[in-house]
Amino acid sequence: MFIKWIPVSVLVIIIFAAPGMARTVHADPVAEAKQLQDAGDVNGAYDLLKKASADLKAELKRNRSELKSQISALSKVSSMEEMDAIKARNKELEAERSSLKAQADKVDATMLEMTSLLEYQPFKEQDTAKGYEDFLGKYPESPFAEEAAARMYDLQFAPYKERGTAADYEEFIARYPESPYLKEAQDLLDEAIFNEYKAQGTAEAMQDFLSQFPGSTHAAEAQVLLVQLQYQPYKEQDTPEGYAEFLVTYPDNPNVGEAEKRMHELQYGPFKEKDTIDAYTEFLALYPDNPFAEEASSRLGDLQYEPYKEQNTASGYEEFLAQYPDSTFAQEAREKMDTLRFETYKEMNSVEGYEEFIATYPENRHVEEASYLIEDLEYETYKESGTRESLEEFIENFPTNRHIEGARETIEAMEAASEAQTPAEETAPDETPSDGGG
Repeated sequence: MFIKWIPVSVLVIIIFAAPGMARTVHADPVAEAKQLQDAGDVNGAYDLLKKASADLKAELKRNRSELKSQISALSKVSSMEEMDAIKARNKELEAERSSLKAQADKVDATMLEMTSLLEYQPFKEQDTAKGYEDFLGKYPESPFAEEAAARMYDLQFAPYKERGTAADYEEFIARYPESPYLKEAQDLLDEAIFNEYKAQGTAEAMQDFLSQFPGSTHAAEAQVLLVQLQYQPYKEQDTPEGYAEFLVTYPDNPNVGEAEKRMHELQYGPFKEKDTIDAYTEFLALYPDNPFAEEASSRLGDLQYEPYKEQNTASGYEEFLAQYPDSTFAQEAREKMDTLRFETYKEMNSVEGYEEFIATYPENRHVEEASYLIEDLEYETYKESGTRESLEEFIENFPTNRHIEGARETIEAMEAASEAQTPAEETAPDETPSDGGG
């Protein structure tokens, strides 16, 4: 296993030649070393660079020696042509020196990097957190230090994350407080702790979690689960007793409204299913504050009243009123009873009958009507005779009868009619014409 060395950007031409000889062009040793490195021969690449470095240094030495000789030769020239030739050669040597120096620096730098790679390679092949830690301790300034540190942190965290328990994350945080994975480990620890409590599946576990970790990022979810876990057993049980216990035990639970509604339904259900007077009576006695009490009371009244209504007799309604005086149908029953009683006497349509009715049922709502009918019958008897004497007798015998004024008006009309007829009757003989014999 090996690391590819960072490639150089250009090829450099190295010219090796003695003064006055033609130069020989060689391939860039850095590029050749890269080819060997890519082929997996890191040691061969390093050896090539090492030889190239020695060759370049030898060339630099030769260059310096020749340049020195050229400078010495300046003092011995005898003509301008020789001086110009020496100066021209010096410029060539200086340019060559600059090129050789640049090449040598690049080769040395590459060798240094290659040295780092050779140092790093065994640790990378080992690929363990401890190995990378040892490498960083031995080569803190290595160009591979950042890569080694990143891989070391990965390998340190991986086994703890793979196991994923709260204990593992706690151990990691304690052991590697400087790790870049510290924040992730803390978040995962929070989640792992929550999952361990959640796995217990009880309201008590969620309550303990919220008590011990109120600042957890899972506190809101734990609160929702707490509410559900408190209510769930009672909801599954689905009995009025269970819901009643829930309401007392968890009065602040958001499901209180639903539980209370369901409790009332379950309390009322069996009694409603029976749909009898006894059932509704018992329900109202047991649960007077139940919201269905009004419905039960209404249905109870219906059941109590129905048989008497079907019977539709005065005695039946009287019995109903005696048994259920507070019934919502009491007024209706009383009116029907009064009407039925009155109709019996009304069919008789006699003064004696109506008087008996009034004496027997003084509280009957038809008493006033019976009184009027009595007065009608009393008046009718005298009115039918059509005489003044009978009307005067009526007035004398029944001074409070509401028909008194009518009787008096009738008498007055009779008197007026009588007076209008009397003068005509008295003058009639005088107006009789005498016979013709007088």
